[in-house]
Amino acid sequence: MPGMILIAASDPNIIYLLQRYAEKAGFQTVEANQGKDLAELAQQTTPALIILENDFPGMVDRTVLHRLKDAATTRAIPVVVYSCLDEAVKPVEGVTGFLRKSVRYDDFLVVLKQSGVLS
Repeated sequence: MPGMILIAASDPNIIYLLQRYAEKAGFQTVEANQGKDLAELAQQTTPALIILENDFPGMVDRTVLHRLKDAATTRAIPVVVYSCLDEAVKPVEGVTGFLRKSVRYDDFLVVLKQSGVLS
């Protein structure tokens, strides 16, 4: 198996969709929601990739990204943002790629390949 993907989202439907896609691609999944500390969970599980939902106008949550990129155990983990917003047109430090809502499976695979977690 290629490894694990950590999915951080508040909507159970989004979690379900991304879990199905990840499992179809051969990954195990673990979910983080608002009640869990994403950086701590990432340190405990060492996923191959983190998918971070973001639907807040403006910016990706920089506090979460800084915590992930400052810690030696999570620094190298690629982070992909899942959003309906247009962040994909602007580079965001610490973010490897973007998935647009509603993502198709083929687009999901492209982002996994671009992130280096799937060959």
